[in-house]
Amino acid sequence: MTAQRTFLYEDHIKLGARMVEFAGWELPVMYTSIIDEHMAVRQSAGIFDVSHMGEIVVKGRGAKAALQRLIPTDMGRLEKGKSMYTCFLNEQGGIIDDLFIFMLSDNEYYLVVNAGTTEKDVEWLTLNCKTNVAIQDVSGVTSKIDLQGPQSYNILKKIIKDDRLEGLQRFYFFTGTYKGEPVLVSQTGYTGEFGYELFCINNIISRLWNDILDAGKEYGLKPAGLGARDTLRLESCYSLYGHELSETISPIEGGIGFVVNATSDYIAKDIIEDQKKNGAPREILCLEMMDKAIPRSDYPVVYNKQDIGAITSGGFSPLLKKGIAMALVKRGLVTIHDEVSVGIRGKQSPAKVVARPFYKYNGKRL
Repeated sequence: MTAQRTFLYEDHIKLGARMVEFAGWELPVMYTSIIDEHMAVRQSAGIFDVSHMGEIVVKGRGAKAALQRLIPTDMGRLEKGKSMYTCFLNEQGGIIDDLFIFMLSDNEYYLVVNAGTTEKDVEWLTLNCKTNVAIQDVSGVTSKIDLQGPQSYNILKKIIKDDRLEGLQRFYFFTGTYKGEPVLVSQTGYTGEFGYELFCINNIISRLWNDILDAGKEYGLKPAGLGARDTLRLESCYSLYGHELSETISPIEGGIGFVVNATSDYIAKDIIEDQKKNGAPREILCLEMMDKAIPRSDYPVVYNKQDIGAITSGGFSPLLKKGIAMALVKRGLVTIHDEVSVGIRGKQSPAKVVARPFYKYNGKRL
């Protein structure tokens, strides 16, 4: 099956991007180097094409109640113009997908889901939302740009001329305009930095992308690919579907236990509440390598000569200049400051258990 291309494909080629296939899409993994793009986001700003993500509108008088049954997060925490991170659960307490829910109005919600699970999510919603609810997959008509880094505001205010931008708080959003077309502007992101996510129709995305690049030249803005996006989220310990999260991993196990706060009934509530109270069988640990080895997904983690789990995400940290990883392991065997080893190409490389995250979001805006 041929990989899909976003409406920015030609723009990426002009910028010299190295393209790879990801979740059925042909996307830039990097333009210059992963380290340069990573540090640009940490120090100034980077712009990402994330148009492969899925977008689903759920609306109707029964929308709020239907969504509440599918997630462990209290829908009452939402208000018009606010979003929240959560996940869909299966009957066993595993994660069907992690997602953001944006509240457009009392009866209309905008869901941003993972590219590889969009079809599955639509099917799950259709199966479980049958009364006074309409579901529409708008992924095909929507493009998405992430502008991330401490200079993001200074850049975006030159493009989106809207008084609401200056005071926009984290997890809040508004619908502004660009070239006469609506653009949803959200103060969210997946990098651990201050920044924005922008959603618009496909036919203006190229102009928006290039105007932002031009506006950001004086601030050191760089286009950034999937490689930097992954190292940035790893430093921030953001769980990734297919790695820390899956249909056989619960939110408590997968490092997103903070989404569990609903008091009303939801799918697998008994299982999740029991894990929250008594602990889950497994947990996510953060590891820093003590030598020059680079950990990768699925490498075994060993403690006292016993396999206790495996790396879920790993790589080189451009900020810390060492190998770092998240690992899913049996709960309660090790704690912070303990030393474990990671099996890398037949050798055991030492690693130290450290507190999460490696890099903490500080909301810095220059």
